[in-house]
Amino acid sequence: MDDALTNPGIAISRGCGLETVLPFIQGEIDVEKLKRFYPDGQCHIWGVQERDDHHSTWNVMAEGDLVLGYRGRSIVYASYVLMKADNPPLAARLWSEHTDEPFRLVCFTAEPHSGEVPIFPQMLTYLEQDCGGFKKLGSDKRDNLLRDYGSFELFVRLGLGYDFPFNLRHTE
Repeated sequence: MDDALTNPGIAISRGCGLETVLPFIQGEIDVEKLKRFYPDGQCHIWGVQERDDHHSTWNVMAEGDLVLGYRGRSIVYASYVLMKADNPPLAARLWSEHTDEPFRLVCFTAEPHSGEVPIFPQMLTYLEQDCGGFKKLGSDKRDNLLRDYGSFELFVRLGLGYDFPFNLRHTE
């Protein structure tokens, strides 16, 4: 499980038209598969800058991995990796306002769950105390999550409360 917690909301929450993305797709992405993932033509893309050890963390991400977005001591989105690509031209097109260091490590994700879910002390069984940055969740946290919830999907839906109306979600 990847706890990718940097710059939440960049393209993932608002989505992006597939017609914007397709001209930038190169050999590493199967265009037909991408079209099947997004039959409505609206794709969700998440990106990370290539700095520090981000590339090695991004390299181990795989289809089906859970990606969490973090801001202000809250989880603000949760989604699953469908495909990924190291694609500087696409990153430049999507995140041109970040020209000094583009978000070239791109993940195409499923439609995200979004909303502000504060991290309260009981959640530290599953998440790191310091959720900032881009990092892979520790195996002990992952094992706790799978032991208690059985799957990442149940953790997202029930543990983070994305299946509940906002006013019924966890509070501190």
